[in-house]
Amino acid sequence: MIKKNRKLKEMEIVKLREQYLEQFIGNAESQYDAMRKLRHDIKDKYETVNELLKVQKIDETRKFISESFDLIGKSESYVKTKNNIVNAIVNAKLTMASSLGIKISCITVSDFEGIKGTDLCDLLSNTLENAITACKEIADDANKFLYLKIDRETDTYTFLIKNSIDHSVMDSNPRLTTTKADKKQHGLGNSIIREIARKYNGRCDFYESEGMFCCQVTLMADTTVLN
Repeated sequence: MIKKNRKLKEMEIVKLREQYLEQFIGNAESQYDAMRKLRHDIKDKYETVNELLKVQKIDETRKFISESFDLIGKSESYVKTKNNIVNAIVNAKLTMASSLGIKISCITVSDFEGIKGTDLCDLLSNTLENAITACKEIADDANKFLYLKIDRETDTYTFLIKNSIDHSVMDSNPRLTTTKADKKQHGLGNSIIREIARKYNGRCDFYESEGMFCCQVTLMADTTVLN
């Protein structure tokens, strides 16, 4: 029975990972399409500005440029690392968070040598999804904040994800079990995070600090992994 339950859990984890990989592929394709459209739009905007200046429409030109800056600002990516998987996952998740009224802070390294792409996908998808879900449960008029910082010192990576909370999660839910209705589908995220930490001889810590819930994951780079 124990072996059967372990096998079922492994199958559920594999299924969840496949879903995240499909999401990554979709995000990457969407970002590529968005870049193509943005290049096309920029060309059209330059032509419009040029025509307005030809007929000395200075005020209209200024207004058009101002509106264009606003649109470009909304299209900016939060990160631009050398790893396409990191870019796709982080930009998609943080864009989602921003659309929900969550304030964002993000600092990251550029290279992710020694970590498999599938593990980066799993780690970032689960930790950021957990943080976003927690922020969504806070009242709309509250201050919602999500902080992501990825550091590297020699061969050690540190992923720190923090999110706002309106009560102590460690007091009310110390085992960090999912509060979603579909527990079978949504209860695997923290297991996957811990599994990745063990795989890279690191550790995973959940704690609270200064009114925020924190997830800190350290990974030791695997020199056999080629990126």
